[in-house]
Amino acid sequence: MNAPILAITPGEPAGIGPDITVQIAQQAQQAALVAIADPQLLQQRADHLGLPLRLHRFQPGEAHPALPAGELYICPVELAAPVALGQLDANNGNYVLATLTRAAQGCVDGDFAAMVTAPVHKGIINEAGCVFSGHTEFLADFTQTEQVVMMLATEGLRVALATTHLPLAKVPAAITETLLQKVTRILHHDLVSKFGLSAPRILVCGLNPHA
Repeated sequence: MNAPILAITPGEPAGIGPDITVQIAQQAQQAALVAIADPQLLQQRADHLGLPLRLHRFQPGEAHPALPAGELYICPVELAAPVALGQLDANNGNYVLATLTRAAQGCVDGDFAAMVTAPVHKGIINEAGCVFSGHTEFLADFTQTEQVVMMLATEGLRVALATTHLPLAKVPAAITETLLQKVTRILHHDLVSKFGLSAPRILVCGLNPHA
């Protein structure tokens, strides 16, 4: 049985995402992990952490078995500017979006079973001249999906958000009966079809956190 192929976007190159990507590669995985990134960035970060890292070029359409610890598939996207740890650079804003675009297109094309995203810096992306409010909105726009729902999940608890990335003052006006119906229908459908819950129990929280 072939291992699922997961795309990883390491996010802001000056942030913690590349480090986490390198650290994940130190463990043998059941899935084939493909980093969508500049290979030199990951190699430099591995050297900085003192961790071994061997990169294998990802080839769409070919078999990609899960790799042993210390190895990772790479789908190269070149940085626009050199990276200094912890120092943000708007010149790399488009690089971050390019990694997200490649991963998203790969999911649409069937190259990847899913994509995993590391943190990005929205302000730096906007400073680069790109409109970006978050991964959820980016993927909705990329796939031309009218209504999407962001869900946070942990053991025994899942929280779906009716609104995302809005100033608090604008939230009350954004909460409408139509919106709540759409969000609840999507949530119910996916809890049944994707999470295997035959009879999901959904609670709707009040706008007032003390409600």
